[in-house]
Amino acid sequence: MPSQPVVIVAGPPGAGKTTVAKLVADRFDKAVCVEADWFWATIVRGFVPPWKPEADAQNRVVLGAVASASAAMAVGGYAVVLDGVFGPWYLDIVTDRLEAAGATVDYFVLRPARGVALARATARQGEERVPGRPALTDERPILHMWDQFSDVGAHQSRVIDNTNLSPQAVAEMIWRAVSDQR
Repeated sequence: MPSQPVVIVAGPPGAGKTTVAKLVADRFDKAVCVEADWFWATIVRGFVPPWKPEADAQNRVVLGAVASASAAMAVGGYAVVLDGVFGPWYLDIVTDRLEAAGATVDYFVLRPARGVALARATARQGEERVPGRPALTDERPILHMWDQFSDVGAHQSRVIDNTNLSPQAVAEMIWRAVSDQR
């Protein structure tokens, strides 16, 4: 069976990735939505916040696991919509494993205005994004990650400024782009 497509919905905290990813996944006949945040939550001892420089080795391992799980689902016949903070600086870790499994990979970066992303992310006080783990609401890492996504280099054409767009409109844009390429 040929591998199914993998659509990566990336961006900083507060970009709307999880909401949009689920809407995109719902458009396929057979699909899964993989939330990368869950993989970091499985670390019970030795966790390093992923935005810190000393988290590099941990991040490489976790992203490899995310990619391997996503590849297994794609090979198993499911379209995969992958939701996470996948910046270009680690993208090859994910795409190399997915492409080795025969998956076609589409990459999109949601990047609302900095203040909008901050407001959305900090409004999650008291929420659990992943069971047992509170949502990230600390301004410093949120803004740090937004700043990292401010220049995505060769992937600039894959950026969607969703400051004033509904999640449904963004999902439609992604769906059209993915469908046009197939």
